[in-house]
Amino acid sequence: MPLFEKKYAGYLTAYKIPIAPNQLDPTVFYTPDEGGDYKLLPSIHAQIARDLELMTGNDQPHRIKGYYMVGPAVTPGDKNKNGDIKIIVYINNDIKNVDINGTRAEMLLQVANELSNKKAIGTTRDIVYIPTVRPPDPKTHEAIYDLLNHSWIKTPNGLR
Repeated sequence: MPLFEKKYAGYLTAYKIPIAPNQLDPTVFYTPDEGGDYKLLPSIHAQIARDLELMTGNDQPHRIKGYYMVGPAVTPGDKNKNGDIKIIVYINNDIKNVDINGTRAEMLLQVANELSNKKAIGTTRDIVYIPTVRPPDPKTHEAIYDLLNHSWIKTPNGLR
């Protein structure tokens, strides 16, 4: 890890806000002033949206049906502030006719791989992109946050 990243991670670790037992990481999520469910911080959402735009290119945004956050970042009370922010990128598999020999899909996978493992803004967490042609299964994930609609598909157990 380069010196800057070590110093940055050390700074964020030393001055971290503790995570309460039944709450989400405050460097990733916030609760709106008017109440309601946790929402992803706008800076992290903007970073993910920019990355997805790079993945699809400006001319192909319809190639993505949705994108969802799963993993340690959506687990209440998880004290591991270095756990990945896993983003499942649900690819629109219905538009194969515009993808000659799979070159667009290959480009999307290559860019997703290049953009993965970069730190989310203001956190020590890496963002990992997982392109797939299937939507996330609520049975296999503890919680699922829909980034496109800013809502929970499956709310984590024990969240207050």
